[in-house]
Formats: sequence, C-alpha cells, structure tokens
Amino acid sequence: MIFALGFLGISPDAIVVSPYLQNATPTSIVVAWETKGDSTECIVEYGTTETLGLSESGTSQTTVEGHLVHHVKLNNLPADTRVWYRVRTGDAAHGVHVFRTPAVASDEGRQRFVAYSDMQLDEANPVKHQEMVDEGIVPWSTQHAGSELDAALDFILIPGDLVSTGGNHTHWTRDFFGQAAKLFHSVPFYATPGNHEQNHPLYFQYVDVPDNGTPKFEEHWYWTDQGNCRVIGLDTNDGYRVEDQLTWLDGVLQSAAKAEHIDFVFAQFHHPHRSESWTPGETTFSSEVVEKMVHFSRDTGKPSVHFFGHTHSYSRGQHRDHMHGMVNVASGMGNPDYWWEYPQADYEEFEISTPDWGFCHVETTAGDDPTMTLRRLSRGNEFVKKDNEESDLFILKRFPVAPKAPKGLSPNHDSGSVPTSGAVFQGSPFEDPDARDGRNFAHESQWQVASGSRTEDFQKPIQEAWRRYRNLWRSPDKEATWYSVDTVKDADVTRTTFDDALPANQHLFWRVRYRDENLAWSKWSKPMPFTTKNASGAPEQTNASLDPIFTQWGASL
Repeated sequence: MIFALGFLGISPDAIVVSPYLQNATPTSIVVAWETKGDSTECIVEYGTTETLGLSESGTSQTTVEGHLVHHVKLNNLPADTRVWYRVRTGDAAHGVHVFRTPAVASDEGRQRFVAYSDMQLDEANPVKHQEMVDEGIVPWSTQHAGSELDAALDFILIPGDLVSTGGNHTHWTRDFFGQAAKLFHSVPFYATPGNHEQNHPLYFQYVDVPDNGTPKFEEHWYWTDQGNCRVIGLDTNDGYRVEDQLTWLDGVLQSAAKAEHIDFVFAQFHHPHRSESWTPGETTFSSEVVEKMVHFSRDTGKPSVHFFGHTHSYSRGQHRDHMHGMVNVASGMGNPDYWWEYPQADYEEFEISTPDWGFCHVETTAGDDPTMTLRRLSRGNEFVKKDNEESDLFILKRFPVAPKAPKGLSPNHDSGSVPTSGAVFQGSPFEDPDARDGRNFAHESQWQVASGSRTEDFQKPIQEAWRRYRNLWRSPDKEATWYSVDTVKDADVTRTTFDDALPANQHLFWRVRYRDENLAWSKWSKPMPFTTKNASGAPEQTNASLDPIFTQWGASL
C-alpha cells in the first residue's frame, strides 16, 4: 500500500510531533499535533472513559513543505475530569492519552505547575531536555502528588527559548516536542517567546494561547486564570517592548486586583529585570514590568512572582518592601552560565544564584490560608550531577502572620557614645508566631539611622542597611566556576554594623524591623537614641536620598 501511494505521488501520513495540549479551561482544551503527508484531516476522538465515543475536527496549516500542524478545540468538557483522547490524520493515529480538565476556581482546589525554560539545543548535551522531563519533572511531580501525571500537574510555564533557532523545523520536532512528549501528552503548557524563537511563524503555528491580548499583537501577550492564580504571558523581545503592552498589563492587573478568587499573580517573560549570572541579558522594559507587579502587590496585598529565563542559571530573589518574588527558571537544556564566564553582579534583591540545569515546581492552595510553595529541583551541571536535589524553597502567603516587632537593645541612651565606624547595633531575638519547625529565625532585617525620632525623619535616613541570612553567589576563586558559596559571614541578622561611617558627635536615633521566610515584615522597633563619638575628619551629618543605601552582601559582621 505504501509503495502504491508513493508511486501515485501521495505521501503516507506520519505523525512527527505527537499530541500536545494548549489553552486549557475547565470546559475546553486545544489538542495539537503535526504530521508529514498530504492529508488535512485532523480528528480527535475523546471521552471520559478509555472507550472514547466522541470526536471533533479542527484546522490545519502548513509548517514546512509537506508538514501540517493540526489544532482541534474540544468544548463542553466537564470540569476537573479525566479525559482520554486519540488523534488521527489520514492513516496515522496516536494515543490513547489522558489529560485532566482544570477545576473551577470556586472549588478552591490546589494548583500544581512546573516552570522551566531555555531548553534550546546544547550540542554537548543534546538530550538534556529529555532527561529533564523523563528523569526530573515527570517522576518527581507524580511522586510528590502521589498521583498519575494528569492529576499531578495542572499546567507548565515556559518563559522563552523553547528552541535554538525558531526557523529550524528539526529543533522544534526533535529537541522541543520530541524530548518532552511524555509530559506534553498529559499537561498543557503556556509559553512566551524568547529571542531564540526569532519571532518566527513556526512558534505561532505551534503555540495556541488565549486570544485576549492587544489587537494586532495576538499571541505575544495574554492571560489565563488557573484556580486562584492569574498567569500573565508577556513578550520582552525587541520590537515588542512597547507602551501598548504595558497599558494592557495595567488593565490585567487591575482586573486581578478586583477578582476575589485570585490570590496570586504570576507573570512570565524571557528577559531578566536583573541577572546575576549574565548582566548583558537585562532589559529596562522588564524592569518596567516588574515595577508594575510590585505596585500591584503593594496596593492589593496579593503576592506576585515573575518567572524569566535568558540567563542559563537558577536565581531567586525578592523585593525589599513588598511580596514580590523574582525567579529565573532556567535551564532546561541550554548550557549553564558558569561563574566568572560573563559580566556578573551580586544584586541585593537576589538570595540565591546557581549555575545548573533544573526546574521549578510551584504549588498553591486556596481557602482561608492561601499559600504558594516553590521548590527548585536541580539536575546539576557538567561538573556535578544531581538527581532532583531540592536546592531552594520559597514560600509566600496571602495572609501571613507578621513576626513580632523587635526592640532595639544597643546602642542606647545609657551605653555611652559609640564610634562612627564598626559599632554593633543589636535587636531583640526574633519571634514569629507561624514559623515552621526549624525556621524560627529572621530571614532579613532592615536598619535605619536618622537625626530625629519621628516617622518623617526616617523617610530620609542618614544610614540604611538591608541584611539577609544568606547570599549564595560566586566564589572568589576564579577556578571554582561550577558552584555557589554563601558570602554572608554571619547568618544572625538581628545585629549589624553599617558599612559607611556615621556622622561624628551627633545625637541620633536608630530602628530595625525583621522579615520572615514568607516575606512578612514586622513593625518597626521604637526609635532608640544614641550618640556618636568625636572623630578626626569624620563626615558631617547629611540626609541621604530617598533611595536606600545598600551594601555588598556579607560586608558586615
């Protein structure tokens, strides 16, 4: 039969991209796949049992010569229900596979998803993406949930660089879809374009996202609600860093602020606002996006997180004043960016950066105590192999219980004058009513010195310091490129020194506040008076700018 078809100039149909899932809602989902051959037939047979029983057809479009990508939307599905399906084009079929429709938000169920990026081809490790999926994401997620894959994960986020070259068809079929088939058969993914996609039509032919962006910018930015999470996809590539996108984002955030069912907002985009491992990858447009998200969390109390890639390493940080997290979820296959390899920076916002392959697993709960738990699972790098080692844990709560306000202990009005440099400022012990076992310690502290005791005096502090119990960054050893070290010399942040000299012979006030691992700040301590000694050539007292004075991590104590 195959010989006869070839003799007639008709190609037998073959599936080159097995079924994958897009754009899921509680009542609908898009099933897509790609074939090689002449048939434009695209049929999905599906049902709530393995016997299927229903069918739906869709549309096809040419990707490259002789290849068609098919998209079929299944409607009127029951929410939170397993659905079995098989795809068929001509004489080619694939399945039976199974997915689960999302639950409705009013059910207040938990959400579980994975975020990872930059799975473009690494010539030295050409099947790393498949290892990430088959030995990492799938077994870890199913074991964690205690269920099969379709129930273990609700969706996947991929903030860019799905392939090495957007116009290379093989990079799509072999490296992206081919290596992640086991995952994509059962879990829908939401992507945003990276620079390696090159704005190529293939990206937009494969990907199907909600059509709720700005007209004429379809599929470049979008949003979707998944349970109590709003997920926002953005395009930070050249040509799309436009005011239209920022204006649209304002509206989506305003909507999320009013939506009672939304507890957390997640945004994903490719280029970093800050990148500790590769500073040339940063964009100011991403910083504008982050500023809007920070203001959203400040105004609403709803935590927000932005996921990014571009830099091939894991990084996680947080805004100083508000519940906003920043997470680099790379790398899914792209070769890690090792220390001392590129221009790098130790940013105050970031707590941890590590050069490795890996993925992030995120779980949210709803109800009376909405909580987000993010875990980084590392697969190591070319120097050290790791098997889903948990290298970071980040927890945010919608309604956190703040630590108790500390008391300033010393210096004080009875301690005598202190030197302008090197004086140790000590707060009371940390107390947190809802601390987890083994985590009842201050994760961060903020210190201020002012010329008066009024709140307005501290708006322009003379000195300010932001301390954290750890800072995993680059080793000073230029040969130690493949691992990170903790540059903080003393993890006890209930005490500090200031890196710059205080003004001499002055009567001053200081205060401190503590932060727990959920990014909840205590109230400020009551201002404590103290005086400084005379010092030859000491600086005169001046008011600092409104911008905080930050110091290199680990520079004190």
